[in-house]
Amino acid sequence: MDRGFEDVTDDSDEGATRRIHWTIVKRTVADQKSGKPMSAVYVLQREDVEAEFPNLGAARVAVNKTIVHPEKLTLSKAEHVAAKGNR
Repeated sequence: MDRGFEDVTDDSDEGATRRIHWTIVKRTVADQKSGKPMSAVYVLQREDVEAEFPNLGAARVAVNKTIVHPEKLTLSKAEHVAAKGNR
């Protein structure tokens, strides 16, 4: 689903930084007969340690990854009216 890295200071190496890679995967449990998903968890894998989260947002917060959505590219109704009025 998602992967990345973070640089952390290594106390054993006189303050040098080392890169830790992480991966977020989605684990789904499905019904054997119908194949329909019954439950899902997001697993953060980092340095052979796994942590489970109920949703993708919580897993991304754990690795300090925030998604910033750009502003909507389409104009609102009020902006359309104002644009037509200025013509």
